[in-house]
Amino acid sequence: MSIPETFRKLQPAARAYLYGSAFMGAAQAVTWSFLTRWLNVQGYSKTEIGTFQSLDSWGKVAVALPAAFILARRPARGVFVLSALIAGVVYLALPHLPSLRWMYAANFIAGLAMTVHYVAIAPFLFRHTGPAERAGVFSLAEAARTLAAVVGAGLAGFVVARLAGPMGGEIPATNAVISGAGACSLIAALFYARIDDPEPSMPVGSRVLPVVRENAALLARFAAPQFVIACGAGFCIPFLPTYFQERFGVGPDGWGYLFASGQVLMTGGFLMTPFILARLGFVKSMVAIELSSLPFFLALAFTTSLPVAMFAFLMRGALMNATHPIIKNLMMQATPAGAREVQTGVNATLWGVGWVVGPLVAGRVLDATSDDYAVLMCTTVGLYLFAALLTWTLLRGVERGVVEGGPSFSRRTEAGSAV
Repeated sequence: MSIPETFRKLQPAARAYLYGSAFMGAAQAVTWSFLTRWLNVQGYSKTEIGTFQSLDSWGKVAVALPAAFILARRPARGVFVLSALIAGVVYLALPHLPSLRWMYAANFIAGLAMTVHYVAIAPFLFRHTGPAERAGVFSLAEAARTLAAVVGAGLAGFVVARLAGPMGGEIPATNAVISGAGACSLIAALFYARIDDPEPSMPVGSRVLPVVRENAALLARFAAPQFVIACGAGFCIPFLPTYFQERFGVGPDGWGYLFASGQVLMTGGFLMTPFILARLGFVKSMVAIELSSLPFFLALAFTTSLPVAMFAFLMRGALMNATHPIIKNLMMQATPAGAREVQTGVNATLWGVGWVVGPLVAGRVLDATSDDYAVLMCTTVGLYLFAALLTWTLLRGVERGVVEGGPSFSRRTEAGSAV
């Protein structure tokens, strides 16, 4: 089914989610692409920047699993609305906080909100799609977010560059766009409030833990490669804004346009995944895409040419992120009701751990090596290679089970039968 046809056939709840997620995508793009640079311009050390980034991930670690157990029994609408409201208030206030400690606390709270939002997405989309359009909807959901990120990041870079003079520098101009990201998140809450999602994954009276215990092996098979990828990403990705700022002297407008261009290619990657999936299947698609991104990481590590670095940055992001709708689709198909939220919760928790450890260690490595970004890139390449091996080893059997009609490493529990 084509992407336009998929969009036309969307259920109203899924359509309302897509509109809200577009504003959330714009908000996240602004904060992700400019917070690190904003702290760097203010003179904070890489260790302090790494700590700030890791606190967002501590929020993931703290809330992902509790949120998963709650979401297995509750409709998603209230969760989406509350998450967007909290994130919006935090980002509106963040630039005006009096000290770095207050900013640490704010980023931790933002991490809590964004993680609850993330854990709800895949099970919600699974409930509101049929088998025929599911691959397209998962790809469309990622594409809507990244297309909005194109607008958010590009506009933010333009605004910072244009307001830096009248407002007295890059710092106050960036303050304005971060608060603008908060406003986008609040607008997202308005769209989420229109979602009609009365059905939780498990009926009242059923138990989540027995279902989770029966599917523990399946949860682990998905979690292991995602954790390794998270460690690699957390070690490198948070410092890409400072990499371009310090190695090549890229200004805020240039970085905003570069990040926005990356989101355009990433959107194209998301929209191509249904066709790649139909041709190669789940596991071969993920492994092929992951491995094809690695040469571009090595180019980033060693090049002193800005055009080469820009091309490598764009291709790396497009390829590596293209696996997201594929893994989410396989995960939801292989996991029974009641364990789906826990599956995404486990992945979010381990992803958070990787992004806690990665920025903390990477910040110290950069301070100790006089900003040798090649160490970060090469470490990430090694971790991604290991993750591709784990994906191939652990998930081929899961894919076979899905193709044959059910998960091969789980015993499906009928809703309401667990005690």
